[in-house]
Amino acid sequence: MKAGLLILPFLALLIGAVGTAVGSTFPEVRFVAQVAWAIAASIVGLWVFLDLDNFKNVFTRKGAKYGASSGVVVVLGVAIIVGIAVLAARPRFNKSYDVTRDRLNTLSDQSQKLVAELKEQIGKGGKPIQVTAYVGEDAAKTQLKDLLDMYQAGGAPFEVEYLNPTQNAMRAVADKVTEANTVILKRGAQEKRVNTFSEEKLTNALVNVMKEKSKKIYFTKGHGEGALRGTEPNGYSGMVTELEGNKNQVEELSLLEAVKVPDDADMLVIAGPKYDFKEEETRVVEDYLKRGGAVLTMVDAVIPVDTLNKMLEKFGVKMNDDVLLFNSEAGRSPYGDEFVFVTEFDDMSPVTRDFARQSSTAMLLKTPRSVAEVTDNANKLKVSLAGKSSTGTAIRIKGVRSQGDLQQLDDSRVENEGSFPIIAVASGKTQAPATAGNDKTEGQTDKSDAHNDSSAPQAKETRLVVVGSSNFANNFGSQLAAQHKDMFMNMTNYLLQDEDFISIRPKDPTKSTIDLTTPKSQLTLLVLAFIYPFVFLGGGTYVWLKRRRA
Repeated sequence: MKAGLLILPFLALLIGAVGTAVGSTFPEVRFVAQVAWAIAASIVGLWVFLDLDNFKNVFTRKGAKYGASSGVVVVLGVAIIVGIAVLAARPRFNKSYDVTRDRLNTLSDQSQKLVAELKEQIGKGGKPIQVTAYVGEDAAKTQLKDLLDMYQAGGAPFEVEYLNPTQNAMRAVADKVTEANTVILKRGAQEKRVNTFSEEKLTNALVNVMKEKSKKIYFTKGHGEGALRGTEPNGYSGMVTELEGNKNQVEELSLLEAVKVPDDADMLVIAGPKYDFKEEETRVVEDYLKRGGAVLTMVDAVIPVDTLNKMLEKFGVKMNDDVLLFNSEAGRSPYGDEFVFVTEFDDMSPVTRDFARQSSTAMLLKTPRSVAEVTDNANKLKVSLAGKSSTGTAIRIKGVRSQGDLQQLDDSRVENEGSFPIIAVASGKTQAPATAGNDKTEGQTDKSDAHNDSSAPQAKETRLVVVGSSNFANNFGSQLAAQHKDMFMNMTNYLLQDEDFISIRPKDPTKSTIDLTTPKSQLTLLVLAFIYPFVFLGGGTYVWLKRRRA
C-alpha cells in the first residue's frame, strides 16, 4: 500500500469521531454527525480507489490470508474505537464529579428522594414535570440550565422549554409572566413558579406540584405563644412561610372556643406556651390524638405545664422539670453557657435519620428542658428518644419550675454525665373515641356488629413529637442555624405523613465541579481521546511503513 495514502483512513475516522461528538454536544446541529460520517465514508472510498492495485495484490500475494487476518484485527479495533466514541457521546453516559468538600454541587437527599419518586410515578404512567423557563439573560439561563442538569442527571423526568420573554411576548402574556427570569413548573393541574434559581427553591416547587392536595396545620393560641406571623424574634413567620411554601395551609386555633380540633386538621402545633393548658383544652387535644391526630409540642424550660404534661404522659412522653446548660468543664462555648448542642440523633427514627447520617450536623438550643419516655403509657404508643445533647457537653439542673429555683443549687440537683434527651417521637394506633351515634350499652354489641358496622371507630396511627424547646423554631432560632429549619420541616413532614419529603434541606450551590457534559469538556475529551491518539497512531504507522520499504 502507498504510505502517503494511509493518512486517508485515519482522517476519515477522525472526521467521524469529531462529527459524533459535536452532534451530541450541540443537539441543535445534530445533523453534523450524519454529514461527518458521510464525508468519512467518501474518504475511505477515495482511499480504496486511489490504491486499488495494492488492494488487489493483498488478496493475490502468498501471505494474503495472514494479511487478511491482520486486516480483520485492524477493522475490529477501529470498530471498537468507534463504538466507544458513540456510546461515550450518548447522554445517559454523562457523568459529573463533585469536588467540593461539602458536596454543594450534588443534589441533597431530599431532592434525590423527589427525583426517585418522580421516576417511580413515571414508570406507573404518571405525568412528567413540564418546565417552562422565561429567561432573557444569558447568565441566568446558564445558571438555570446547570441547576436543571443536576436534576436530569439524576433521572428527573423534566420536559424543559427555554423562552425569551421579549421574543415570545404573546406566550409570556398568556402564561401571566410578570417578573423577569420566571420558571413555571407544571404537572397536570398543579403549578408552581420560581424566580430564584437555587436547589432549595426548585425542590420546594417540586414538592408543590407533586402534592395533590394541601394539608391543614393549626397553631394553638391563648397561652402566650409567639405570634404566628410575627416578625419579632419569638414569632413564627419564618417557619410559617416555609410551611406555606410546601403547600400547607396554616391557621391559629383557640381550643376553648373551638371545643374540638377541626376535622380538616392534619396537624396541631403547640409552640412555646408561657402558661399551662386548662383541662378542657387537654381533653380536646387528647380526643384529637385518639382519632389518629398528629401533634407537635414544643415547651421551653422554666414553664410549669402540669396539665399538658399529664395528658402527654398518656401517650408515652413526659417533659421533665429541669433545665439544660452548657457544661463549662467540657470547654468554652462560643455561644455562651445558655446554649446546648444536640448532636446525637436516632438513625432509626424518620425524623432524625438524615441528621444521624451526617456527623457534622448539630442543633443549638437555648436552655432547653429534657424529656423522658413513659414506657407503660395508657395508649401503648412506641416512643423514640430521637435527639439528645452531646455527651458530656451539657449539665442538667433538676427541680426547676421557676427562675427562683436556679438561685440556690446543691450537688444533688446537678447532673453532668452522659447525654440528655430533648426530642421524643411517639407513634402507634389508638382506638378512636366512640361517637354519640355509635354508643351502646354493655352487652348490646356482638361480634357481627363489630365487623359489619362501617361507622364503628377505626384504629388510626397517632403521631406525636415533643421537644423540650421552642426557640429553635421561632424567628430567632431559625436564623441561628440552618439545621433548625431542617429539623422543624422533618418533624412536620413526619406528622403530616409526607415521609418522602423528609431530609436535610437543599443548599444553595456554588459551582466548582468537573462536568463532562458541557461543550467545553466534550471538546476537551475529544482532543484527549481522539485527535491526540490518532495523530500519533497515524504518524507512527506512516514512519513504520516508510522504514519497512527502505
